[in-house]
Amino acid sequence: MNTTEITVNHLIALDGSDLGPSIINIGPSGKIHNILPANPCEKTKTTEVTAIPLLADSHAHLAISDGVIDAQEFHTLERVDAQLRHLATRGVGHVHSLGTDQRWLQERLRNRIVSGEAADKAFGYSAGIGFGAVQGWPPEMTSPEPRFRPIEPEQAIRQVKEMADLGCRTLKVWVDDFGGRFPKIPIEVMRAVIKEAHQHGIVTFAHVHFHVDAEALVSLGVNVLAHSVRDKLMSPQLIANMAEMGTSLVPTLSREEAEYAFSLDDNPYMRNEFFLASGKDIAVRLRDKKFSHTPDRSKKSLEIACENVARVHAMNVPIGLGTDSGFRMKLQGFAQHRELQLMNLAGMSPRECLKAALQINKQLFATEMTEITCGKPASFFIVEGNPLEDIYLTQNIREVWICGKRLSGRDTLMPPAR
Repeated sequence: MNTTEITVNHLIALDGSDLGPSIINIGPSGKIHNILPANPCEKTKTTEVTAIPLLADSHAHLAISDGVIDAQEFHTLERVDAQLRHLATRGVGHVHSLGTDQRWLQERLRNRIVSGEAADKAFGYSAGIGFGAVQGWPPEMTSPEPRFRPIEPEQAIRQVKEMADLGCRTLKVWVDDFGGRFPKIPIEVMRAVIKEAHQHGIVTFAHVHFHVDAEALVSLGVNVLAHSVRDKLMSPQLIANMAEMGTSLVPTLSREEAEYAFSLDDNPYMRNEFFLASGKDIAVRLRDKKFSHTPDRSKKSLEIACENVARVHAMNVPIGLGTDSGFRMKLQGFAQHRELQLMNLAGMSPRECLKAALQINKQLFATEMTEITCGKPASFFIVEGNPLEDIYLTQNIREVWICGKRLSGRDTLMPPAR
């Protein structure tokens, strides 16, 4: 096999910065042989193009839905592989399945990472079995294996150790009583989960909705709030505590927008070409579906979540890209790019948005992510235009490389849609 040469006008680093015009040489092994400076005055085939490391999503769910309904029967390796292949064609190379997996899937995904098996699909990472309250959230509908629901700290410690023994590097805890409708995991149990996880070097993610729960979790040392606070604006004290404790935010704005969109009679997603292309048969089945009949409530949650991103960002608290995609109406491959756009609309620059999907997520979970650099496998996607000027251009995918293999080209992908 001959060396492949790709000329780009912009080469994006993990921190979202532009390393300039470059010629990428990919050797017969699939590794990047060298990167040479290109003439900045020359357009690449008359069109400006950008190379970006494969995106990472720190809050997603694998094999729990077909996009239209959620059901345990979808939790199969075949569906996991289909989702990971689809995500790769959309420039998403690292997907963190957060708390809804079984032991077999956690072990399978970990073994794939160790062996480097990913030639035609994204890397999947699993947070294993999540922790919730007895008779609390989430319900046992998303996986054949129940969540951990410890009632005392000693039980929680044993369960964390079990996940650690399986090689788990991240864990998820759900802290949400849905406004008093469900039991909430006791604070002493939360404390035990977080403390024991840290003893094993495990990064802790927490589902959170209410401000009061975010305050408690940050004080306990949770590493990541896995949603934006959505009941009210975050106080300066909470954000200052996050900065002091090193707590990151993964806001999942695309989740909130999807629920709002699917509450409207005139659903804007049904006019979004990139959404439709992310699952054509699914989109047809979703056309008349409603997530709820309360669009005002969903809109308010989205507005609060976005404003909280702006507040957290202004205080320089790390923000990672996460979508909560994989459930019904939250389509993978679309949600990751839409999350970039929504973070941008919330006040983050395109560079900061890409940093959230790359550098911050590498720190949180994406151990296999690499820069576009010499000696590394070719794992990146190429888009037409410069996303540092317009973040919507990440959708304008021209081709995808993963682990040294050209996975897909223009024939399988869609131009940007607003």
